[in-house]
Amino acid sequence: MKKLRLFLICLLSSFLASCSSSDETKSEVSSDGLEIIKVDLSEAREGKLSEFFEPEIEYIWLKDDSEEAQLGGLNKVFFHEDKIVTLDVFDCECVKLFDKAGKYLSKLDAYGEGPGQYLEFDDAIIVGEEILLLGIYPPKLMWFDLDGKFLREEKLARPTDTGVFSEDEKRYYFFNDTREPGEHFVESVSETFQDTVKVLPYKKEGFYGNFSTRKVFQKTEKWMYFAMPFNDTIYQINSKIFSPKLVFDYGDYAQSIDELRSNSETLDPLQELDFINKKAQLYFVPNKWFIHESQLYSGFSYQEKSYNVFFDRRSQNVSVIKGRISDDLNEGFDPYSILYQYEEGKVGFTIPGKTLFQELQKKKAELGQEGFEEYVKGKGKNFAEAAFAAKDSENPVLIVYTVKK
Repeated sequence: MKKLRLFLICLLSSFLASCSSSDETKSEVSSDGLEIIKVDLSEAREGKLSEFFEPEIEYIWLKDDSEEAQLGGLNKVFFHEDKIVTLDVFDCECVKLFDKAGKYLSKLDAYGEGPGQYLEFDDAIIVGEEILLLGIYPPKLMWFDLDGKFLREEKLARPTDTGVFSEDEKRYYFFNDTREPGEHFVESVSETFQDTVKVLPYKKEGFYGNFSTRKVFQKTEKWMYFAMPFNDTIYQINSKIFSPKLVFDYGDYAQSIDELRSNSETLDPLQELDFINKKAQLYFVPNKWFIHESQLYSGFSYQEKSYNVFFDRRSQNVSVIKGRISDDLNEGFDPYSILYQYEEGKVGFTIPGKTLFQELQKKKAELGQEGFEEYVKGKGKNFAEAAFAAKDSENPVLIVYTVKK
């Protein structure tokens, strides 16, 4: 039931994104180092990819040249060294690995009720050279090698939805989307499952919504970060301490949390979704976001309109982009939003091969035959090569941007 509700929310809630001018809001850093991100929709403008990303765009088609390689769904995708890890928690309930050229390598599939098996899972991370499954029912943690072979498991007293591992601290941080008084959202343990620390207690008067929590943790080279739905503060994690590091300030555009709490008590689920999609003002959900030492990005929705917000952490400038972001780098597909942080500094989204080819055909109609031939030899070469290769495929093409440093 939880997965069905999350699926409906993901399907119905669309934070799209935007295109170019140069209005920027200057944010500030408080005396205690808190970065305050002022989001002023009156300064929303069109924007271009070149403002935020390096010139080279990478296209990786996850080839479906065998039945095993076909992807029925894609709930998460990330890079690990020379591999691409994909999660499908609704269709095959498995993890599939590809190489960086998009060739299928292996599958982790252990569906079942016995030891070394799961009835469902919701997330996966890499710890060392092992895949750790999270959000498992019945509650436990499961480790597999990169070829999908089961290694070991650890039974849990309570469920865990997602997590992250700190190589520096040799500690796990697990998140559980609890609604139980006295429980905490985050529990941290050492590598040997000792020294338990609990952080962020559940508060009955709070509002936490019902969104996917796979992306509440983010890692950079130096730090780990944590964010929760409907909480406008992003925390930096260091030595078991969660310190507020960035906070959104929406001014008059902020959504009232009291109103959302009241809606959850008085409206049925479909009415609540209708409010979220059509009437809600600004609030933060760590769904479409990435963080880098130089930038923070998040997608937002405001009364059926979508915005992409880029925060330059060095200059403290905020760019509020309305609608889609113009691809002035390849003049190819204008992204609605940034969906994935593949690895530090590498972000983007995915699009089915057939759809990408249709976009290329639109480009051909726009440019004419002569202009199109010039385009595919020059600025649109990478875009065109990927689109032609994947033109009959339902599998996704990963579009990868490199964040400006």
